[in-house]
Amino acid sequence: RRIDFQQALAEGKILLCQEEVDAAFQRAVLEQSRPGPRDLKILYSPLHGVGASAVGPVLEADGFSQVEVCGPHAAPDGDFPNVPNHVANPENPRVFDSLIEYAQAHGFELILATDPDCDRVGCATPVRWTPGAAWKTLTGNQIGALLAEYLLQQAKQAGCLTPNHYVVKTAVTTELIRRIAQAYEVRCVGDLLVGFKWIGGVIDQLGPDGFVLGAEESYGFLIGTHARDKDAAVAAMILSELAAQAKAAGQTLHQKLEDLFRRYGCHQESAFSQQMPGAEGMQKMQTLMNHLRTQPPRQIAGLPVTAVRDYLQAIRTEPGRSSEPYPVPQKGDMLFFDLADPAEPTAHYAVAVRPSGTEPKVKFYLFAYQAPDSSPEPEEVRGALEKRLSALEAELKLFVENFAS
Repeated sequence: RRIDFQQALAEGKILLCQEEVDAAFQRAVLEQSRPGPRDLKILYSPLHGVGASAVGPVLEADGFSQVEVCGPHAAPDGDFPNVPNHVANPENPRVFDSLIEYAQAHGFELILATDPDCDRVGCATPVRWTPGAAWKTLTGNQIGALLAEYLLQQAKQAGCLTPNHYVVKTAVTTELIRRIAQAYEVRCVGDLLVGFKWIGGVIDQLGPDGFVLGAEESYGFLIGTHARDKDAAVAAMILSELAAQAKAAGQTLHQKLEDLFRRYGCHQESAFSQQMPGAEGMQKMQTLMNHLRTQPPRQIAGLPVTAVRDYLQAIRTEPGRSSEPYPVPQKGDMLFFDLADPAEPTAHYAVAVRPSGTEPKVKFYLFAYQAPDSSPEPEEVRGALEKRLSALEAELKLFVENFAS
């Protein structure tokens, strides 16, 4: 039986509970607030989504009094008229171009942008606190690492950090988070398949009391146990607290990131997708994965493959040796290729590949790591790692294009 919505509302068959739910949600988010400075001028964009109803009130209640919502992006609109190519994605640095221009002209110190349903958040800040300094965005991997360090440091300073605490990440999210967790002597569950549902499952499995942070490289984060999915409101609040703390110490978030690289080693990541459209796309993806699984490359861009980790068969294979069991939390169609640089034994590289479960494409994730070194500056090391990743990407793209043709 169908009934008119307004009639059902008038007859009490539908109850509107938005205000109660919003208030309860905001209370749950604010329970994750940490003490500290709040002197920070923030420009926030909901990217034509619903985030203004969550992020704005939370930041205000947390003590941030200098927050402005970006006018051109404020109104919810499914056509996303005022963002590049009408794609409201905080992963895309171009989304921040006009925001950075406005922020520079009006003295803002942090830009936050959430996707339309407000479960992912990106940010941009000045590289240095000097007049006319350039602004840069942070990647999801970098934001996750900064959040991990901040939350664990705060817990340690408060005297409440124990070995029972843990952070959770997917396998394709930066290993910097794992190294930070190890330094604080807490557990990192980090071999999960892509998808925040797996992070939520770990919270239920290990218990919510010890949970500190869940992170995905695709800009999804969770702090607190009010949800089992990524939540941009709580991530935006904690990120703002961290940025305000850094500002009070004379640092930007980029400088905080450089500190992490000095302490834990330089980490650089990138990713790209190869479209395989049409009716044959799914078959091509399966054929590609089978080929990589049964005939793995011996080298990629001049770097020898030292091991293949197969998440579908739960095995790890080194060249010339028999496969060994490789325990994984969940089995899935994903391969990792570990690479070494014979000329630089303290460096490590890896390539992960998996087919998309929702789109006709294969996604590649590239990782580079250089152990801490007292001599070169992080920017110099990162430049060298970026060149390596570019070479890996170029060779992989050529291989996939030739394979798909």
